[in-house]
Amino acid sequence: MFVNYKKNKLKTSRGFTLIELIVVIAIIGILSSIVLFSVTQYINKSRDANVIGNLAVLVSSGKVYYNSNQKINGTGYDNFCASSVVINSADEIPKPAGTVDCSAGSSPGICCSDTEDKWAACAQLFTYDRYAYCVDSRGVKRQICNSSCVSNLTECPALAGECS
Repeated sequence: MFVNYKKNKLKTSRGFTLIELIVVIAIIGILSSIVLFSVTQYINKSRDANVIGNLAVLVSSGKVYYNSNQKINGTGYDNFCASSVVINSADEIPKPAGTVDCSAGSSPGICCSDTEDKWAACAQLFTYDRYAYCVDSRGVKRQICNSSCVSNLTECPALAGECS
């Protein structure tokens, strides 16, 4: 007796169904969005560290600037914000989208103002965009409200409560 083996063979699938592919794509999408959110937070924290580090350099640079200017012509901190140290530090600071706009004389992303006897500089932070970081001639380094980061700032104000 002759048996037709082709008729009795079980059909095996040679691929994935459309539903299986959609489920896999959805899972990959969810996982990638979680990873992207986490990575963005770490990138913003590294940008904040960049802002803090570049502004912290200005404290010691300001002391050197004051000592050399006071000895040479007795002007102290005058034009410290226009010095190459401040300009170079400002160039290294990343600029957030909502950067505070100080004045035409300031570098973008950083507010700096000086008088003969004091100076202060501040820049917006990334992780919490309502806050800025401020340094001044007294050696103060602190987080302040973004609204306090203005062009005529010569001392870092204390952070009073929540920033809006």
